[in-house]
Amino acid sequence: MVKIIVENITKKIGKKTVLDNVSFEVESGTITSIVGPAGAGKTTLLKIIAGVEYPDSGRIIINGEDVTNYPPKDRDVAMVFQTYALYPHMKVFDNIAFPLRVKKLPENEIRQRVREIAELLGITHILDRSIYEISGGEAQRTALARALVRKSRIVILDEPLTNLDYKIREKMRGELKKIAKEIGGVTWIYATPDAREALAISTHSVFLYYGKVLQYGHIDSIYSSPRNLTIASYFSYPRLNTFECDFVNIADKYYVRELTGLFRIDVTSVAEAFKANRYIVGVRPIDLRLEKTSKSVISIPAHIRLIESMGSDTVLHLESRLTPSSKETELDLLYPGVLTGYEIGQRIMVHFDPKDVLIFEKDTEKFITNGKRIVSESRQGGE
Repeated sequence: MVKIIVENITKKIGKKTVLDNVSFEVESGTITSIVGPAGAGKTTLLKIIAGVEYPDSGRIIINGEDVTNYPPKDRDVAMVFQTYALYPHMKVFDNIAFPLRVKKLPENEIRQRVREIAELLGITHILDRSIYEISGGEAQRTALARALVRKSRIVILDEPLTNLDYKIREKMRGELKKIAKEIGGVTWIYATPDAREALAISTHSVFLYYGKVLQYGHIDSIYSSPRNLTIASYFSYPRLNTFECDFVNIADKYYVRELTGLFRIDVTSVAEAFKANRYIVGVRPIDLRLEKTSKSVISIPAHIRLIESMGSDTVLHLESRLTPSSKETELDLLYPGVLTGYEIGQRIMVHFDPKDVLIFEKDTEKFITNGKRIVSESRQGGE
């Protein structure tokens, strides 16, 4: 098991600062995703951890040892690139066996280890094929097998699913998590621009935003308590629904109240956290519902302006206003399945549970609290 500490890493390319004082820890045996938009510095960071590139300043510490200036071969790191980097003139078997032959292992041991990893990844049937004769998913598995056959303590994956078709990508997410569990004893670092992919695969995450780490930790914590509005928006698909609200005191209760009067949320139980006048309430599209599930949900009127079928999901693009003279609010609702019986222009009611909201200070965009805490504190106060 291996713990990795990335400490104050800075890297410039020309005049551009690609990584700016980046620090975080990767716990032993975890699958840690490096998440961020294109240009965030993900690939450069992975190369520095692997030893392919060196930082201008800062340290990489693996199991308590400073390896910042060690070459890749002395770090026991295996890396899978977005392009897979397979050797086209070799068959699948030889591609997987290549790092073992570089180490000059006995041929019988090579054959045994290649066969074992091929069975684990379900590619024994393609071992004798040319790289030109396999699919994108099979090429991805071959590249992963070549990395895992070395039995390295650290496996680094740089956007390995980006070039796959949508359905294959969905399938491989589950398989990667299963493989990581079955192998055991390996620390995984996984770079992706796709927050949904990170949520599906990783246990921990680092949110890298144009060279800076904005938050890292357990991925459930980042999802439920994002440090700011930027992180919350990135971990939302489609875009985060946002409502501008004020903070009001009504009859000895405290509320965040949507400015046009669409709704108000009782925050009396955590009122001490609210120091400003304006707030942003965020509701993820997956948490906006078509059915009223309980008495506590907030219901708002809307009409459908676009229905977008995403294959296995449906997105309703909505507009909401309390009265004809009110300002319109644009909303997105993500329905996890094929949705029928709705049409453009139709007027509907949509609902969300206060426990699913995220609240941010408007001016600073700093996270204030989430709905689960509001509901939990409220229940404790009522006991």
